[in-house]
Amino acid sequence: MNIKSAHFLPGTNKRLGDKYLLIECLGDGSHGWVWRAERLSDGTVVAVKIPKDPTKEDRLLSEGRELLNVERHPNIVHITDMGRIPPANEWFFIEMEYFPSQSLAQKLEQRAQQFGNTFERLFHIYEQVIAAVDFLSELPVPISHGDIKPHNILIGEKDQVKLTDFGSSALPEEIYVRMRENGGTVLYAAPEFSDSIRRKGSFENLLRGDIYSMGVLLYQLITGQLPHDTPSQVRRHAPFKKPGEINRNIHPELEQVILRCLKKNPLERYQTVPDLRSAFTSARHQQFRMPSYSIPAVPADSAGDWSTAVMTALADKKYTTAARIAEKEYARSCDSSALLQQLYGLYRANHLFDFEKVFDQEYEKIPQDGDDAKSIRILAIKAFLCLRNTDRARSLVAQSTALDGETIELNFLSANILGLEANFAAAREILEKINKVSPYKPKVLNRLIQVCEQMRDYRAAAGYLRHALRVVKDAPDLEEKQKRYQQLGLW
Repeated sequence: MNIKSAHFLPGTNKRLGDKYLLIECLGDGSHGWVWRAERLSDGTVVAVKIPKDPTKEDRLLSEGRELLNVERHPNIVHITDMGRIPPANEWFFIEMEYFPSQSLAQKLEQRAQQFGNTFERLFHIYEQVIAAVDFLSELPVPISHGDIKPHNILIGEKDQVKLTDFGSSALPEEIYVRMRENGGTVLYAAPEFSDSIRRKGSFENLLRGDIYSMGVLLYQLITGQLPHDTPSQVRRHAPFKKPGEINRNIHPELEQVILRCLKKNPLERYQTVPDLRSAFTSARHQQFRMPSYSIPAVPADSAGDWSTAVMTALADKKYTTAARIAEKEYARSCDSSALLQQLYGLYRANHLFDFEKVFDQEYEKIPQDGDDAKSIRILAIKAFLCLRNTDRARSLVAQSTALDGETIELNFLSANILGLEANFAAAREILEKINKVSPYKPKVLNRLIQVCEQMRDYRAAAGYLRHALRVVKDAPDLEEKQKRYQQLGLW
């Protein structure tokens, strides 16, 4: 049976357009399915990820697109193709190598059956994760994975490891990235990336976040627990037990490797993957000299709190519910992170006048030099832009620049303000400066096309369109614009 409409659900022995025969569902998550499938063109068995919302733009669905033309690595799930399924072009697909395996999360649940109760086995797995993250970081255009956790680590025959799920991966200085609306993910995230709202910065900043997640992973492997149980604990970097307090036979050098990865200040962590690998290798040798012992078979139960409930609501796209939960917590504790999540829920629900009211009442009450206030300012600028209140947006940009320094994101928002005010020449000047510093960003190129068109500089617009088409694949709106330019003799 062919799937001809986005209203059909994938099923066993169904054909997905003219491209795949679906054989077995390997995973069913909140955002997509993963199927073992036969490629109809040559009979090859592959894994196919199918996002559940095919109406989104291709650029939002093309997870792992940066790895399409990258050489194979034994510890990375190889991505072979992606795009729309012909002939209807309704469903989006991401084709990957089929790797018979279980996730590390599933394996860790089997600790009672003696999985991973030896340091040799756990260290062998961890070393392969390090190799995968190192490979990504050393690519000509380096990549940060952004979501390192046991659910995204596959374990195959003879404990071969492959890192997968690149939905949060980011290139250097990426301005727009996917939302991190998953409470489980946040428990592995660095504090600076734990607000569920944004993950952006230079590659070095993003990599330091990956190194923090590697510390959480190693902590879990050798203790059976996580350092933090709730997103709010992660966000404020609440005190946690040292690994040696849970298992006294952990060598002090191994404990120090973990604790350095878990530093709240990113500059105090290992700054490169080779640095982490070198420290871990040394600690590994020291640990093998310690008496052997059994790692706990059952991890500690995670305690839920308001932030866990907020993350669950966000994952289910229940944005007003998330806002209400956070509102109650903020009223109880005056916790600025609760105010941030309340405003974020209102923003995502498009309740912009409620957003404005809460912002006006509460923003001045929180410390202005904290990370929460910084994130709230960025959210408020975007909200005021949606409300076409450019005066308030400009005032907040000036305040943010004074408190946080000039950033690409703030400059981009300034260009948006000028565009709304029809000051296209000034907006173009800012956008061109951004494009020089951080080239080939789709959002920046799209804005440049729009601004140049408003200025009737169609040749410049066509030039930026050429750049955009090199970066963004399967973009019907850009391709339609290209056709119009060809008809006008501008291509």
